[in-house]
Amino acid sequence: MHLLLRDGAPLPAPLTVPRDDDGARLLAALYAYPPLPADEGPTDGSGAVHVRAMMTTTIDGAIAGADGTSGSLHDPDDSFAFQVLRALTDVVLVGAETVRREDYRRPLGRESLLCPSLRPGGADRPALAIWSRSGDLPGSIEAEQPTFLITASDGAREAAARSGLPRDQVIVADTAAEAVQALAARGMRGIQAEGGPSALGRLAAEGVLDELCFTTAHRTVGGLSPRVLAGAAHETAWRLDSLLLGEAATLSRYLRG
Repeated sequence: MHLLLRDGAPLPAPLTVPRDDDGARLLAALYAYPPLPADEGPTDGSGAVHVRAMMTTTIDGAIAGADGTSGSLHDPDDSFAFQVLRALTDVVLVGAETVRREDYRRPLGRESLLCPSLRPGGADRPALAIWSRSGDLPGSIEAEQPTFLITASDGAREAAARSGLPRDQVIVADTAAEAVQALAARGMRGIQAEGGPSALGRLAAEGVLDELCFTTAHRTVGGLSPRVLAGAAHETAWRLDSLLLGEAATLSRYLRG
């Protein structure tokens, strides 16, 4: 994999990023969250909390392969970067349907980056925050994984009971901004949203996404597939901040302009 653009500017010469611990440290520095002072308190996403979205898509815009999951679109370069980013985040924010379709049993991140912790909150593993109106959480989630339910006020009591989670792990939020603020108030200030399209669409429409990280797989799959963002219409300008070129995919990072 080669780094072609950093901090919004092309490099004089491509920088090779090996898929080893040295390359992992390089990517960790490239994708590091901005300084997030703990004493500033939660904001709208531009201060003491930073919300990053990460999704995989194909050249023809699909976000899932023939098996209906994004996992079939991954390649070694993409998986390497994905594990680095998971080692940087305080919490993985995701919709319940995506958790059911994908593997969310141990979203720890790359082992060589776990100690000392590079997460803004300093934890040794990311929490898992699952958006679900029903509270019906997948049984595959491991008991030791810190898990939060985010659910709407309408029906929150029933959803909380169905989830089986302790009361302090249930977040009642009717908007994406409320969900982000609640996570930040609990010390989870580096947030990585991993889908699905409806969850990302809500974050984008409310203007609480600070960063978009896309892997574009060098393939087409045809068929029907939802868009990366599915939600209310909105207009947001983004600035290309970094660009990585691999054999099977291109990895781009955009910051809100």
